[in-house]
Amino acid sequence: MKRKLILFPVLVLAVCILLTVVLVKFGRQVQPVETEPYAPFVEVSEVVLAPKKLVVESQGTVVAATRIPLISELDGVVTEVSTSFREGGVFQRGDILLRIDDTDYKTMVAQARSQVATARVQYETIQAEAQLARKDWMEMEGMDLGTPTPLLFREPQLEGARAALAFAESALEKANKDVERTVVRAPFTGRLVSKIADLGQFVRRGQELARIFDVSKVEVKLPIPVSELAFLDPFLSSIKSDKSTNPVQVDLLGNYAGQERHWVGYVQRISGEIDVKSRMISLIAVVDDPYGLKVSSQESVAPLAVGMFVKARIHGRVLPEAFSLPRAAVIKGDRVIILDETDSITFRGVSIARFEGSEAVVKAGLKTGDRVCISRIEIPKEGSQVQPLGSDSEVQP
Repeated sequence: MKRKLILFPVLVLAVCILLTVVLVKFGRQVQPVETEPYAPFVEVSEVVLAPKKLVVESQGTVVAATRIPLISELDGVVTEVSTSFREGGVFQRGDILLRIDDTDYKTMVAQARSQVATARVQYETIQAEAQLARKDWMEMEGMDLGTPTPLLFREPQLEGARAALAFAESALEKANKDVERTVVRAPFTGRLVSKIADLGQFVRRGQELARIFDVSKVEVKLPIPVSELAFLDPFLSSIKSDKSTNPVQVDLLGNYAGQERHWVGYVQRISGEIDVKSRMISLIAVVDDPYGLKVSSQESVAPLAVGMFVKARIHGRVLPEAFSLPRAAVIKGDRVIILDETDSITFRGVSIARFEGSEAVVKAGLKTGDRVCISRIEIPKEGSQVQPLGSDSEVQP
């Protein structure tokens, strides 16, 4: 029994060895098959060099170019207010906004006229006396009376009367001016933001009556990084920027009445300092006639209202020859993949003018006709083959 238990594993092992020898000796040999390297499909962009206008983007809030408090120049009771003298009211330059009681000021005009008449009589009387004194002296010219004094010819009295008359006339002019000031007129075409005085109220000299702003133009403060100035007109970096004859255009986009609207403005000046926190500098864009007051009534113009938030596209310099690529096509910041005549990969260094969103603007390093790979390749290798999409060639198995 024990001998059978020992022989069975030995037999199994012998059979396995025999089968292995037979398989090794008579089995089919696997022959290696040569395969060609796989050429992946890639997208390419053919270079066409052309002038390129750079654009700097920003955003800001519309503010009035001129915004002032309307101040009373006199004391008195408000006796009349215009229908435009209310919040949101629109008025033209020279329109009467309100009137102040002018009774006392007209009385002062009458008094000033009386003083002028009295001073003129006094002046003419002394002038006549001076002429008479000079005539008498000439008649006594043959007598040895010595040198006449200015007092003899009434010169000091005449000077004093002349000064008194000038003072009375200036007082009359001021009194007339005060009567004119009782009528408060609009200094420009504008709108009323808020009113403080109203009909029947007593106001004092220097008191604020309302707050108004000019509607002939508005401004938008557009902050940009200081580095972005390199892409704009060089005059913006100069303190004499207001002397430019070629203003920088700004396209403003905003939502009004549920629709996207467009306005055109121009950079008039640059802020005087750089913000210490954000390290940004601001361009001041000006838009003329933002409310469309000069547009004919047949045309419908959306107003660029004060307080609106707008996005801005600032027109920059024009590159004479440039080409835009997807940002992802740029490798290590300054290289791109070029396909040669055999669709092989070559690397080329380029000069990037700037990145605009998802695009890179190349200003040097490419020429018209170059084919740039814009697809992502995991491990690009110099000289490796690729298949450009749209090619008539086929991928080899």
